[in-house]
Amino acid sequence: MAFFGGGGASGGIGGSTNIFIPASFWIPRTTTGCGVDSRETSTNRTNWDELLFDACTYEFAQAVVVLPNNYNNGTLTARFQWTASTGTGSVIWALQGGAFADDDALDTAMGTAQTVTDTLLATNDMHITDATSAITIAGTPAANRPILFQVYRDADAAGDTIANDCRLLGVEII
Repeated sequence: MAFFGGGGASGGIGGSTNIFIPASFWIPRTTTGCGVDSRETSTNRTNWDELLFDACTYEFAQAVVVLPNNYNNGTLTARFQWTASTGTGSVIWALQGGAFADDDALDTAMGTAQTVTDTLLATNDMHITDATSAITIAGTPAANRPILFQVYRDADAAGDTIANDCRLLGVEII
């Protein structure tokens, strides 16, 4: 499985590398997992995989990513691509992660989540958030080491005001 990414002028050596994780790569958690949907637009028939996050309940999805050779073991940020079919207001997205080395227990806590708030501009349009604050990955992150990321909607936060599902299209890790 490949992720879409790219480096700067140096072609991925040094600098930052952006890794896009589409909705289809995320797995809803067994306990309090988000919904999954695919839909086709009515006019041009573009197809989108989506993760559905409720307005009133914390729901989660997880994805494992091995970071590239130029990862410097530091903090990361994230941007979220999303939409909503109906509603008005703002959504708060959150991301956290934990790194795993050889012989690490799989049942390990993740680092502190960072959030970003974005306003619904128009239903069924692409929305791209600003980047989160720096996300510290739990464990010992390193290049070529798996990181389990967890995404969720901060559904009970005062600033999350969209009263229906928000549809996550993907997450860009920076």
